[in-house]
Amino acid sequence: MLTHKDIDNTDKIEVMRMALYNEEVLYEYETIEHQYLGYFAGIGFFSVMSWMLYDFSQDMLDTGGVVAFSLLTIFMTLFFIFFGSADIKRIYKFTKNGIVTKQTDVVPEYAYKCIRMIGRVGVVVCLIAVVFVGPMAFIGAGASALLSFKLVNFRLKPMLFESLYFDESVIFKTNKENYIDITANTNDTSSSMGFFCNKDNVEEIFNTIKIFYPNGYFFEIMSVKDICDHEKFNEFLHPVGQD
Repeated sequence: MLTHKDIDNTDKIEVMRMALYNEEVLYEYETIEHQYLGYFAGIGFFSVMSWMLYDFSQDMLDTGGVVAFSLLTIFMTLFFIFFGSADIKRIYKFTKNGIVTKQTDVVPEYAYKCIRMIGRVGVVVCLIAVVFVGPMAFIGAGASALLSFKLVNFRLKPMLFESLYFDESVIFKTNKENYIDITANTNDTSSSMGFFCNKDNVEEIFNTIKIFYPNGYFFEIMSVKDICDHEKFNEFLHPVGQD
């Protein structure tokens, strides 16, 4: 556990951060954060593109153009829905020295396979264009070619975050949002974090955190907005020895 003596010891902090991934997981749980913005974006995009398709098809697009425009509309709408509105899953792993958080988008694997397939088709089209048109084909479609090659390896890539235990920290649990906030009495941001819990396990998690922060200050408050008004929180905004 870090103390004020370790605030400027960047080497020790970095070593501890990296070691978290090899430490035994003593407690683990996951949460799901639902997203809805992508649905509105997808519906809005589909509505606008449908209107444009109807308008252009009157005298500007032939049958091939209508098909291409329709496929683009469907593809982008599904992209907004699947990837713009993907739920966010977070897995919190508590070890003896800190917390490792793994964050991933909840997207079906077939959605990634579909994108990779589109990328492969795009690569083939680009290669055929080079054979029949020559390198000059990339001048007009360079961006499409680069995108196609990139989509071939389009896969789910989780994000990892580390939070080290700091000897003197203040921990809040809000009864309204089931949110837990950990603010360390240090300017080292890797020792502070916040996360939402499920209603059924927020009390269990709060009690578990007490084990990992034996010298911590624990408070139950009504709402997240009350955190910034709390005396202890404002005190920790100016860590000891950091003024």
